[in-house]
Amino acid sequence: MSDDRIQLWIGLCLVGGFCAYSWYWYIRSIIFYRSNGFDFSKDFGPNLYFSQSQNERFLAKPKAKFFIAMPFVLVVTSFISIFIILTLTGVIKPCIGCGR
Repeated sequence: MSDDRIQLWIGLCLVGGFCAYSWYWYIRSIIFYRSNGFDFSKDFGPNLYFSQSQNERFLAKPKAKFFIAMPFVLVVTSFISIFIILTLTGVIKPCIGCGR
């Protein structure tokens, strides 16, 4: 492992962990709502906010969390994780010092 890749390994651990956590809760939400007849009157899973402020008015409703917020988080974290993995394996070459 070289020194120029240590940031990628740290990023993979952080983003990959958050990605796995998000997939875990989304799969559990699918199981919960499927067994519940897709009744979105009951909230399940971690609280997601549509703002950095953790004010109750920005809290995602269960249906919006299931169909919009969680899939968005999954797509973003999965894409970043795949990009980091491809960079670590050498498929994507980072341009370090391209301007020189």
